[in-house]
Amino acid sequence: MNKQFDVAIIGGGPAGLSGALTLARGNRTVVVFDDNQPRNAPAAHMMNFPSRDGTPPDEFRRLIREDLKKYSKVEFKSERVNDIKRNELGFMLEGKIQVKKILLAHGVTDILPEIPGIKELFGKAIFHCPYCHGYEYLNEAMGMIGGKEYADHMSVLLKGLSKDLVLFTNGAEVDQYPGIKVYTDKIDSFIYEAEKLKAVKLVTGEVVERSYLFYRPDQKLSTGLGVKLGCELTDMGHYKITDFGLTTQPDVFAAGDDMTVMQSVVFACAAGSKAGAMINFEVLQLINRK
Repeated sequence: MNKQFDVAIIGGGPAGLSGALTLARGNRTVVVFDDNQPRNAPAAHMMNFPSRDGTPPDEFRRLIREDLKKYSKVEFKSERVNDIKRNELGFMLEGKIQVKKILLAHGVTDILPEIPGIKELFGKAIFHCPYCHGYEYLNEAMGMIGGKEYADHMSVLLKGLSKDLVLFTNGAEVDQYPGIKVYTDKIDSFIYEAEKLKAVKLVTGEVVERSYLFYRPDQKLSTGLGVKLGCELTDMGHYKITDFGLTTQPDVFAAGDDMTVMQSVVFACAAGSKAGAMINFEVLQLINRK
């Protein structure tokens, strides 16, 4: 016999767990699929979250799951969903779990370039968000990696953290920025020791001493489930959604890093909670019609 739930949440990160908590508070039956491969696993801590500033990401997830234990209608499955099919009752997952609604909270995968050292340093000394990481490194030797669009934005933010700031364009041509030295040669490698960045080595052989870097890598959705369901994407490759998280497909919602470039734990939690509230309302409408 197929197991039935009101909602399936794909992803057990901040967005998915917040959505689960909101739905649990609405007395909905929820199944959360979590393959335990969070995007922020490399980071030692998460910042800019009221009451949890500096909490390790895995501890934050553990705390929310602890909160959810008192809600008997929330079930967790430590597995990856590979198959979702729409049917007359909603959706069938893996041919055995029937649900009315889907919340896609699986997030994105960062695509790091093939530069020696970047994988070891990403989340340790190379960061994507100055609000999540930055204040701890005030007035340190900082750098940013990117082209004109990225530098136009990040140069303003990072100048508020350090005057010792350089730009590595990795081969792109950009404008000059007052007070910021620009290196246009491609990056050869990162020189580091025990996850501490020492310098950036350019293909010319020049070595530029830096302690911390900011870089936004290319991204892709961490699963193709939403696309298979027909959800449209933005130009940036995220799900197109309404203000309450509904994608372009009925009954399919999205929350977290897979629906915005504004990627942080606090934003993901807010999006998950908002989507959960709307899903609860729609499920109750279905129930009340019967």
